[in-house]
Amino acid sequence: MKISIQLNPLKQAIIASIIAILLLFATNKLRAQAVVNKVTFEPTLEYIVKQFTAKYIQNKFYFKFLIQENREDVDYALESSFDGVNFNEVATKEGVKSPNSQPLLYCFIIDDTTTSDRIFRVKITSREEVTYSNLLDFSSATDQTLVNK
Repeated sequence: MKISIQLNPLKQAIIASIIAILLLFATNKLRAQAVVNKVTFEPTLEYIVKQFTAKYIQNKFYFKFLIQENREDVDYALESSFDGVNFNEVATKEGVKSPNSQPLLYCFIIDDTTTSDRIFRVKITSREEVTYSNLLDFSSATDQTLVNK
């Protein structure tokens, strides 16, 4: 005596899928100890200067810089120099930790009559260190708009 069970094609496909999934779980015994490839993450930078831009218009310097800051208690000082070696502080801003790792925009406006210096940089001061942005040089040989990324 032969017993045959007839299933419609949809039921056959469902049963075949269930069996395939069970076989997959039964043969693949992946555990945390079995992972061979490891990913090493780079240390998170405390800050990243995204952009430092300056423009000279009608006897005024307009500066802006974008920075992603991950530290508390940081201050930014715009410094100027005539020779690129000796710098004087022109203006300061108190820094804020970047919300959700989004860059923040800081701006400075300097009147040309208050400084004859033509080289500028941003000094970044935290509890741990003092760092500087790249220089923006407004000598007569340079363009009136400088962007330093």
